[in-house]
Parts: sequence; C-alpha cells; structure tokens
Amino acid sequence: MKFFERAVLAVGFATLLLLLIKLNPSVVAHDIATVGWGFLLILPFPILDNTFNAFAWRFAFSRQEAKGLPFLPLFKGRVAGDGVNYLTPSGTIAGEFIRPGILGDIRSPEVKNASVVVAKLTQSLSQALFILVGLFFVIDGPLHFLNGRSRHLATGWALLVGTVIMGSIAFLAMKPGSGGRPWQAQGRFGGLRLTIRRYLLDHPVRFLLSILFFGFGYLWGAAEVLLITHFMGLSLPLPTALAVEVLSNIVDSLMFMVPAKVGTQEAGKTAIFYWLGYPASAGLAFGLIRHLRELVWAGAGFLIYAVNRSALAAASSKAPQRALSELLREPL
Repeated sequence: MKFFERAVLAVGFATLLLLLIKLNPSVVAHDIATVGWGFLLILPFPILDNTFNAFAWRFAFSRQEAKGLPFLPLFKGRVAGDGVNYLTPSGTIAGEFIRPGILGDIRSPEVKNASVVVAKLTQSLSQALFILVGLFFVIDGPLHFLNGRSRHLATGWALLVGTVIMGSIAFLAMKPGSGGRPWQAQGRFGGLRLTIRRYLLDHPVRFLLSILFFGFGYLWGAAEVLLITHFMGLSLPLPTALAVEVLSNIVDSLMFMVPAKVGTQEAGKTAIFYWLGYPASAGLAFGLIRHLRELVWAGAGFLIYAVNRSALAAASSKAPQRALSELLREPL
C-alpha cells in the first residue's frame, strides 16, 4: 500500500474515532441497537438496486449483443465489480476490470469491454443528473440552510461532472483518426473505441435507458434512507430522505479515493443530519449502519470475484484488459 493510501486510511480511522468520542458513544450505540431485527430487512435491500444496475449494464450492450444475454452473470458482475471498487483505493476503476470476466466467454472480450466503458459513462452521467435534479427538488425545502454560495457550489459541481462526462461521450462518438496513437483507429484500443462509437451512434435509446436504470438505483438509495431511519425511530419525510441521499452522493463523489469510505461515510452522514436539523449522533449511527450493510455487500462482491478468479484469468486475454485499462484511464 502506498504512503498516500495509508495516510488516507489513517485520517479516515482518526475521523471515525474522533466522532465516536465527541458524540457520546452510548447514545450512538442506543440508536444502532434500536434498529434490532430491522437490519434483517436492511441487509437485502440493495438487491433491487443491483438489479436496476444489472439492467442498466444490459442496455450498455447493442440490441444484437444483449439478445439472449443471461441476467445472473450481469448481476454478479455488478456486485463483484462494486465490491472491488469499494474495498480498493482505485478511484472506482479496479472493479471495472472484473466485470467482463464474470460474463465468461458468452461474448467477445471487445464487446464486453465496450459495454463496461459505456456503462461507466452512463452510471457517472446518471449520478451527476441525480445530484443536479435532486438539488433543484430539495434546495428550497430541506436544504434551506444552504446559502447562495453553497447552492452555487453544489450545483456547479454537478454541472462540471456532467459536462466532463458529456465531453467524454462526444469524444467517443467522434470518428477516430487513422493514425497509430492509442486513441486512433490503429492504436492500442482503436477497435474497442470503434465498437463504442457504433453503439453510441446506433443505439441512442439504449444509452438513455442505461442512464435511466442507473438513476432508479440512485433513487432506491433514498428508499433505504427511509427504511433505516424508520427502524431508528426517526420520521423523515420523503424530500428530506432525498436530500440525505443527494448530499451523500456529493460526498461520495468528492471522496471517491477513500477505500471502503472509511470515516467519510460517518463524517458525511453526521454533517448531513446536523445540517437538516437532526441529532448529529443519529447521523453517525445512520452512517455506521449503512457502512456495515455496504461492507457486507462489498464482501459478497469480493467473494464472487475470488470464486471466479481462475475463470477470469482464463476468459480475459491480456490485450483487451490493457485496452480497457487505457480507455478508462485516458484523459479525454
């Protein structure tokens, strides 16, 4: 582990410890204990979220390639990739290399890799749109505490992310030059880029449906907020639950380099609940409960990856993996 990664983890753990000391651990423990058997309902809640995401990935394939594509490998690929992204300091990139291999040899490596890149774009754009639209819905309600500058910063961040993603999509939709540079037709991932370009030009409706289904997944996060706070004994109106999820996505997008959201999950939720007029200790308890649920699912994803590791090595050739790596990391 690099020095920066160690430092980030150390700061995260220190932040979590400081929050526990400052916010009366007995009160936080009581809020968590209040959930009781409700955790048995909270734990499987992301099944629908991952189902939405699996369908969104399916729409990232062309209509011809999606025909006959089994759903279970798509679901497992989403869970495994998200688990690797969650537990490794890779900036949500490492898990993308896992997803194609989970599909096995039912599609060509080029087609699988192209679908992963498209799904990464549509998911990122969906998150930016969720934040932007969510802010407009709740900014004059639960987020009335934000002053003009804070509102402009939050909206500007969502617009910036959306602009970068749209620029990336426009770049991929352009016809590549005929040269041999990595991003050109005869380059290292020229064939992959041409596959993505054909998809973008021939299947704009599928592209929009992929964005939409990822959006359903983000909205489902607000339903989880309602469920957790219900078992904690808090009564949050729907706009407030939406505000919690919108602000949580802003924090997650800003702190994407922190592995397993150590400290950021708890600190973010503590601040959000305090800003919304709820006890900070309740925000910390909520953050710990969601963190535990996320760790369980991340562990399940890592287990899927470990079980399929030998199959991944056999199914994925090194060249397509390098091409996928270049395309995901290449500054556009």
